Amino acid sequence: MDEETGVSRRSVFRTAAAAVGLGASAAPAAALMSAATSHQQAHDTGSAGTVHPAASFPPADPVSPTGRPFIWFEPHQDDGLLWAWKILTHHALTGRDVHVVLATDGSASRIRRVLNGETSNRYWGRHYPDREGYGHLTPMSPKAFAKARDRELKAACGPLGIVPENLHLELDWRQPKIDVPRARELITRYADLYPDAGLCTMWWKDTDPCHSALGTALRQLHLDDPVRFRDCRWVVRRKQGPTAPGAVPYRIPPQLAATAHQMAKNASLAYSSWAPGRTEDDGMYAIGLHSVGSDLAAVRRGEPNWIVDKA
Repeated sequence: MDEETGVSRRSVFRTAAAAVGLGASAAPAAALMSAATSHQQAHDTGSAGTVHPAASFPPADPVSPTGRPFIWFEPHQDDGLLWAWKILTHHALTGRDVHVVLATDGSASRIRRVLNGETSNRYWGRHYPDREGYGHLTPMSPKAFAKARDRELKAACGPLGIVPENLHLELDWRQPKIDVPRARELITRYADLYPDAGLCTMWWKDTDPCHSALGTALRQLHLDDPVRFRDCRWVVRRKQGPTAPGAVPYRIPPQLAATAHQMAKNASLAYSSWAPGRTEDDGMYAIGLHSVGSDLAAVRRGEPNWIVDKA
């Protein structure tokens, strides 16, 4: 049955058989297919006989990273989505060349012990790695855990509008945590690589030490050399946003808001995927969901991002 016209393919074949003077069972395949093709062409062209153009595939990508660079310094593998998804998607949708620089390996998270079955978690309860198919990979080492977190970040960046070559994992430089001197070193290195870039990271009074180290470093660099480090922004986590001095909700133009939110919702799936691997180089462990499930839900609801643009 043709779903749009209600005409069954059997009736088309019978019509074709009658047209060549044969019974339906004896109609040559060529005649049947000719009539069926003619019917489909008539349906596709419409009453005026004009062929409808096929939809372009693949569709045009709304992200075209050809503009001035924008660099987000990510403390841990989920912070960009949680606190800066509006900033990242907006810049990507307006053509900015968005980069993500990962500042730590993320291995200090308490979720590693949860995945190893050593402690329980309110989003999952207790893991039983042998029954769940990854016992041969436990106890998961800090290095293996960092790799798993990297896979979540990689999977999230595409939906957020960041092309693969613009994700900088800093594998040979990063450590489990970062302090202000190392954060200054990292930010300065990328400012030298992209001298006209906008720079953005977490607020200097964030409650997480790695977040605040990056924010403090960027603030110091901006205050020390406001010409070289002129375009700087700081993102405030949602709970601190309403009371942080100078923080305002980040606004996306209405014509881009729905697309940006869909991009963020798509990216959030990377942190909720559960598919244990065979080796430490594959598999997804829903680390984001284990760690910040309520904050991922806030992203899916479209709750505000908060930003400070003055040091």
